[in-house]
Amino acid sequence: MAPSKTFDMDWSAFKAGDRDAFSRIYHHNINSLLKYGYKLYHNRATVEDCIQELFIELWKSRENLSDTTSVKFYLFQAVRYKILRKIREESRIDLVALESYEAILNWSAESDLIELEVSSEQMNNLKETIKSLPSRQQEAINLRFFNNFSNEEIAQIMGVNYKSACRFIYIALKKLKANLKISVS
Repeated sequence: MAPSKTFDMDWSAFKAGDRDAFSRIYHHNINSLLKYGYKLYHNRATVEDCIQELFIELWKSRENLSDTTSVKFYLFQAVRYKILRKIREESRIDLVALESYEAILNWSAESDLIELEVSSEQMNNLKETIKSLPSRQQEAINLRFFNNFSNEEIAQIMGVNYKSACRFIYIALKKLKANLKISVS
């Protein structure tokens, strides 16, 4: 059985109170949730607190949770919501302004995440190009290529329609491709 299917099946057991299933869900997802959270917000303590709060809330409300076809998708969406809400509380700015604020995704692509064999100059150029993308494009690229979500799932996680999610990815890839062509010349 595929690992993701096993963890999706653990969801039902977790909802029924199975502590081992809850532990498996946590351990299977914690690293990717942390990486995603750190990309959303630079305050590590806040991100870790949000994830810890999420799992505490999940355990306490497990009997009332709905079923899900993807535990990973459910958790990413919940973590994103929790972090954005926490940032808004901390900084007292409205959510619309927050989502357009480009410092949310202050991240660079790590070499272990990019499976292309390019020179170190090209890698640095790629990192700088990613950093220069608007925050929503950075988030879409991160979700698509570093966390393997579909465009439909990205749209739902980011709270935008499908066409917007596709547009974020398309424009970002176009910029990355153009920049890499320039650096190779």
